[in-house]
Amino acid sequence: MTDQDVATKARQLHEEILVFDGHNDTPVERTHRGEAPFAWQQQDPSLHMDLPRMREGGFDGGWFIVGNGPTADVWTTIQRTMAQIESAPADLRLALTEAEVRAAHRDGQVAVVMAIEGAARWLDGQVDRIHLYHRLGVRLLGITHGEGGDQDGMLQGTAARFGACTADERVSARQNDQGLTDFGRQVLATSNELGIVTDLAHINDRAYYEVLEQSSLPVVMSHTAVFELGRHWRCLTDDQLRALADAGGVMGIAFVPFFIDQEAASLDRLVDHIAYVAEFVGVDHVAIGSDYDGMGDIAPVPGDISHLPDITVALMQRGFNDDEIEKIWGGNFLRVMAAADAVR
Repeated sequence: MTDQDVATKARQLHEEILVFDGHNDTPVERTHRGEAPFAWQQQDPSLHMDLPRMREGGFDGGWFIVGNGPTADVWTTIQRTMAQIESAPADLRLALTEAEVRAAHRDGQVAVVMAIEGAARWLDGQVDRIHLYHRLGVRLLGITHGEGGDQDGMLQGTAARFGACTADERVSARQNDQGLTDFGRQVLATSNELGIVTDLAHINDRAYYEVLEQSSLPVVMSHTAVFELGRHWRCLTDDQLRALADAGGVMGIAFVPFFIDQEAASLDRLVDHIAYVAEFVGVDHVAIGSDYDGMGDIAPVPGDISHLPDITVALMQRGFNDDEIEKIWGGNFLRVMAAADAVR
């Protein structure tokens, strides 16, 4: 086939498959900006995603963050997110299970699965609060948003580092960081019992391995990249990739330029990360976790949500087949979600 034939076939496939993104900060960013009520139906070029561009990009659903930093109250964001969904029933659906995500896709709706990162801030030392979030519809809980320490309510004993780093620094961190706190272990166990997916994004290196050892369910690293290609604290080393795969987990490749390549981030380089994971531990363990509306003024690679089909084209040009692309674009994350659903 010619390049044009491949592109045409890829765009058709993109329209047919379920496109599920592992991480976007759109709800909390809109709360941070004071948007009330939410106006997802209106195109807003100052954000990475809105409903018109979701449709243009063939986006079918994802984990939407309703709680992370201090400027976007979780209760306010949940309320506004649910009100937004209720105001557009033909376009949006609150999804609580993998089956409901797939049903939304069949019905032409975008599936909104609510998620929290940085659990310490929103649990406030009360493990029972997870039950309330679960009843409200939260189905993914991040151990940390980088925070850590010996203060009450922290889930990891050492704050995670951020920025460029070396392989030796990663080894030292795993040896010297303080891992999960007692409260962190309680939160993990409760999430497992309720069927809430655990997210390892922003976690320190020691706590990363402890979660993998202790979790009774497969976990995700929702938005990250490959350390061998990106050399950033937020990227996964080969050993971490192997451990995640052995535990049945999935990592989402983020669109953050300095994760992808600190000098020359590009769509082709993004696909390098996907291909690296697929070749190293298998295509069942890699997905997409954009981090849309979570990187400030930085432009995502390859662009806003309307550009998602470009990734499918690039994957097919790289030699990924239809089944593999479907796994990368949602099947893998949904497999983890289904495993969590099974305990309820």
